[in-house]
Amino acid sequence: MARKSTFRLTGFDPVFFIFHLLFLGITYTIYLAPHIAPSTFPYFGLIPIFYSLLVLGNIFLIFLLFWRRIAYAILFLILSTGLYQPLTKSYQYFGKEVTVEPDFKMITFNAHYLKQDGFDKFFKKENADLVVLQEVYWRNDAFNQLKDSTFGDYYHEKHSIIQFFSKYPIIETKKILSGENGTTAYAAYADIDTGKDTIRIINVYLESMLIDKGLVKETLDQDMAEENSKKIGGKLTRGFLEHEKQIKILIPYITNSKHPVILAGDLNSAPNSYEYQQIIYWLNDAYPVVGKSVGTSFHEFKYPIRLDYIFHSDEILPVKYDVLHDVKLSDHYPVVGHFKLP
Repeated sequence: MARKSTFRLTGFDPVFFIFHLLFLGITYTIYLAPHIAPSTFPYFGLIPIFYSLLVLGNIFLIFLLFWRRIAYAILFLILSTGLYQPLTKSYQYFGKEVTVEPDFKMITFNAHYLKQDGFDKFFKKENADLVVLQEVYWRNDAFNQLKDSTFGDYYHEKHSIIQFFSKYPIIETKKILSGENGTTAYAAYADIDTGKDTIRIINVYLESMLIDKGLVKETLDQDMAEENSKKIGGKLTRGFLEHEKQIKILIPYITNSKHPVILAGDLNSAPNSYEYQQIIYWLNDAYPVVGKSVGTSFHEFKYPIRLDYIFHSDEILPVKYDVLHDVKLSDHYPVVGHFKLP
């Protein structure tokens, strides 16, 4: 009697195999997404946002294969190994140990307009050399109290909803993005004198996607769910297109800087996105190098995603990178970076 082939497909197997292969192929477009400009095909921008879900879906299909066809499960497990590297930009547990002592600590924090109490206590405890804030207006009592108490001895520069607080003198500032043409993007730089060198700090808040929490709320109404999905897709693709324009304005302030650069803030973009890629052509993302925990920083919609970053020039050495998931003062978590300056 002839032996049954290990790889022979019968019954529903061919359909399942082809579906899994197509699903895996879609997941692998994560390697294309960073290089496709939104103006060319904006829907590629959705892949980085939902990448972790695509990876989980692939893992689920592999488990099903282990139940049906072990040989094919092993094959797809091997084919899926390339999906790991993009995940390390949001889930890095094996960052390298740096034995150099840091001499510069900074925080970037989308503080959601200081709506909650506890910011004074938090910033006093952290005692950072530099704090850059997003979504913080300077014309209100909460901000003035924070500025006068916790940051009373810091140098301060403001630009609409982004703020700089530095223990080092700020010797030059300039606005980069100012909410032009009805957009919500803001960016500015502040050159600080550390005593040894001048460092350019770029504080960024790229276009908000303006997705209301109600749009992602679960509903049993199929028509409403479809309508909400269309609205979300439209807001995201519009945001991707605005980001492309804003990044083009931002990049020259990195490339033309005479000083080492740290760029930090809320990009409203996921890792492996077009926006992210344009920045890491010129700067390094500190998290994948020294991160040792989950890097996701936005938690409002119960779908954790990394939107907040600290990038740096080659001359600046990252030593430690933390996302403080126990600090729930905002819909974002604060990000803390420790560096050795040149």
